[in-house]
Amino acid sequence: MSVNVESAHDDAATIDVRPLSETIGAEIRDVDLSTELAPSTLDAVHRAWLDHSVVVLRNQHLEDADLVRFSKHFGELDFGPNMAWQPESDREHPEVFVISNVLENGKPIGFLGDTEVDWHTDLCHTVLPPKASTLHAREIPSDGSGNTGYMNMYALLEALPDDLRRRVDGLQLKHEDAHTLQGEVRFGLSEADLTDLENAPGPVHPLVRTHPETGRKCLYLGRQWNGEHRATFVMGMTRADSDALLDEIWAIARREESVWYHKWQVGDFVMWDNRCVMHRRGPFSSAMRRIMHRTQIRDTEKPV
Repeated sequence: MSVNVESAHDDAATIDVRPLSETIGAEIRDVDLSTELAPSTLDAVHRAWLDHSVVVLRNQHLEDADLVRFSKHFGELDFGPNMAWQPESDREHPEVFVISNVLENGKPIGFLGDTEVDWHTDLCHTVLPPKASTLHAREIPSDGSGNTGYMNMYALLEALPDDLRRRVDGLQLKHEDAHTLQGEVRFGLSEADLTDLENAPGPVHPLVRTHPETGRKCLYLGRQWNGEHRATFVMGMTRADSDALLDEIWAIARREESVWYHKWQVGDFVMWDNRCVMHRRGPFSSAMRRIMHRTQIRDTEKPV
């Protein structure tokens, strides 16, 4: 499949875009992100990303400067999330967030280790979550484990039974911000600072949001911890009613009917639309090295 995009800055660009599943994801071929791309090519990549929500470009030989430069074409970059510990502040490219299980001199070089990471939307616990996240694979497990699943949240909303879809429309979901995906207390906080979920600090986002560029509606669930709702709460409900409603939605999400799993290769670059995609990572052996470099692209408006 070729995508042809007219640009005010350049002649029309044609790029090779090949869908990776029926519901989500596409591979873009023959585009080298280590070079400065023409505006028309960037427009075409942007259109493919909006159309497919996740794009993959293989065999990308990128320095961190290349990763930062390309990512900035889609918006300003944020620093990585506040985790249980923070990286050194004097890094050459502080916008790059390292995800890894590798230890050097007994200390981790990155975050998230080798455990399974459940379905989530990046930084849903912040007032202004990023519109996009990127990953560049530096090292991957040799046995093919540690793959990443991507879920189409447009399709998940459409998959809800009519009565459930009517019930969720207009609801607001609080996203607790004190814990990481792995349940660790974020840097600068302590358990003594935390209260029950209903009164815990955290932003409130719509459970059904409208994508600002496509105009389409999708579910915005955020995350769970090991199948529990300790990270989210439906405003205006009792805790029991909130958990019951979220159980219904998550049961449908976990059928994984609108999911595609990316099998990583060294050099893969993946960018996903954080506004309409959830993702998860499968576990892998602690004996195998995995190093990913990530950027997150700032949004310009809160979820609506």
